[in-house]
Amino acid sequence: MSFLTAKDWQEPVMTQILIPLQGIPAEANIISLGFSLAESSKAQIKILHCKERFGKTDEALLNQLIKHSQSLSKRLKVPFDFERVKRVRASDAILKSSNESGCDLVIMGIAEKPTHKYLLGSTVRRVARKSKIPVLVVVSWLNDFKDRQKFKIQKILLPIRKTSKDITALRLAAALKKSSAAQEAELIALNLTHFPEVVNQKPLDTPEIKVARELFIDDITIFSEQTGLKITPRHVAVQKIGESTLEIAAKEKSDLIILGAHRKPGRFRSTLGSVSQEIALEAPTTVVITFTP
Repeated sequence: MSFLTAKDWQEPVMTQILIPLQGIPAEANIISLGFSLAESSKAQIKILHCKERFGKTDEALLNQLIKHSQSLSKRLKVPFDFERVKRVRASDAILKSSNESGCDLVIMGIAEKPTHKYLLGSTVRRVARKSKIPVLVVVSWLNDFKDRQKFKIQKILLPIRKTSKDITALRLAAALKKSSAAQEAELIALNLTHFPEVVNQKPLDTPEIKVARELFIDDITIFSEQTGLKITPRHVAVQKIGESTLEIAAKEKSDLIILGAHRKPGRFRSTLGSVSQEIALEAPTTVVITFTP
């Protein structure tokens, strides 16, 4: 069982991480994130490229991504394999590879900003819904591979709705803190209480807000003691959760936002809620969405 979904806190130890590549510029950040997690958990990386029957691949860009992987592998001492498969449905290839290779984690990306209301494409949705292991979806609107910045994280923002449900996001941040890219990063756990009567972000001290604040701080304190990490808890009552989260992320100059995905029931179980959609689409930085089996 992955430490991300274990009942009790465990040290971040994984054996293999799967990174499916489409061949898009933003995947430079996805590869950097994957290698950082592999470094912290002593895992190896498997990179998979699936060319569907009518799909097109930018071979030059794909080669750049592989060279980027080779550079990280040498610098971080993380081994990786590269496999290509053809004429197969991408989601089927990803699910099959993750099962047969004994992977502990799948890290996927999104090609471009959607023009419709759904952020996640069909491949990502299907993998997130059917995967037996945790899936990370990285949202990063990097348009040019050459413009990528060195993967260095100084501040991680964790919007926490309920600690028990967002424990995967907290554990992911704890694992990243053990990597060279984020060992100096500041962790901010943000809990926003929806309170329509808040005016101009003026803090209120109603009994309900006081109880919510105390419970949240207690939960974060316990997690900090378990992991030995310093996490700054912040609790704010706001009118609009998504908008306020984006404002705080910009004000704090966060390098990374980690969200716990809360799936909707029934036929909408693989789609994101409106708040997660808003944050992922409009965030000024890279967003990681965690899906658990």
